[in-house]
Amino acid sequence: MVDVSKAQDGGIIKKILTEGAGDTPSTGNEVSVHYTGRLLDGSVFDSSKDRDQLFKFKVGTGQVIKGWDEGIVTMKRGEVAILTCKPEYAYGASGSPPKIPPNSTLEFEVEMHDFYGEDCTESSDGGVLKSTTVAGTGLSNPREGATVKISWVMSHMDRELEKRSAEFILGDGAAHDIVPGIETALLKMKKGETAKVTVKSLYAYGNVGNAELAVPGAADLTYLLTLESFEQAKYKYEMDGAEKIKFAEQVKQWYQRRVREYQTFQHYFKQINLSTEHGRC
Repeated sequence: MVDVSKAQDGGIIKKILTEGAGDTPSTGNEVSVHYTGRLLDGSVFDSSKDRDQLFKFKVGTGQVIKGWDEGIVTMKRGEVAILTCKPEYAYGASGSPPKIPPNSTLEFEVEMHDFYGEDCTESSDGGVLKSTTVAGTGLSNPREGATVKISWVMSHMDRELEKRSAEFILGDGAAHDIVPGIETALLKMKKGETAKVTVKSLYAYGNVGNAELAVPGAADLTYLLTLESFEQAKYKYEMDGAEKIKFAEQVKQWYQRRVREYQTFQHYFKQINLSTEHGRC
């Protein structure tokens, strides 16, 4: 048995019944578990197994009791463990009537089924999943238009393919050869945060890949990404005259780059169509 509380105050004692395998979840990961909660006299007050439905929640975000937020992050896939939580890590002096009396120490038998990173995409399609490895500071995230300073290591199938740093305006990553998935993840990150980001090919280099970086077509990539710092963009009403002129010039440049990109793609597809037509002759 081991104390897994961050404070090492004996608040969460963990006893492994079945060993798991692999890594453990990070703050913000969605985990899927089965559990049975008991009082110290052995009486059951709740069980997901009785409902025949896995319990899912984002760990480390306050959606569950403190004992779970701190204890679940120590569990591997397939692991079964008993978490014994003192009152201050459970329901405290008030308890949870009618089944949990005040100042109750609770035992939870927990089975870790699965976990995955926070889905950063607007469509929740799983294309960009983020798992925090080093927590950031502050309450805000960079919004589009912010100037961000980042560094990353990119790998494919455990093979490191790129190590870079960059400073750019969020939303203009394409001009700096930064894949869309990186920008999508940055919108969910805090200053100083490091995260493991899994980027599906749709949000990376697509079916074409990147020959220069040895990224094959349709490759899903893993980034160890750090948001070193960012300077939030001002809203238009916050800008003085000089700042508005500078912002207008940036918008103009951004638009011109997008037009050039569109023209390039248009030319590319025209060549494909011509090639196809000649092939039919």
